[in-house]
Amino acid sequence: ECGDCLAPAPVCAATEEPFETEWGDCSTYAPGEGNHAFCLEDEGLAVLKGGQVKSVRANTVCSECGDCLAPAPVCAATEEPFETEWGDCSTYAPGEGNHAF
Repeated sequence: ECGDCLAPAPVCAATEEPFETEWGDCSTYAPGEGNHAFCLEDEGLAVLKGGQVKSVRANTVCSECGDCLAPAPVCAATEEPFETEWGDCSTYAPGEGNHAF
């Protein structure tokens, strides 16, 4: 709104299987690693959520490139509501007291 803020990075495409190009997996695209300079160029086949197979660039699936954020983990389904001695799930939400933990 004010023009001073940066838009958040998009979420990386979620894959069914670990992504890999012919030059390496996502760990090789981290800053300081040999493939980091090629995030925008290197492509590999990804099995996207839902089973679609698609050729994608490393920077769209590897958070290590810095162009997208890793997808949030999926919580496990439980028989009983989750609760610790410090609170239930709601106390771990962003902005709540337990979020850092």
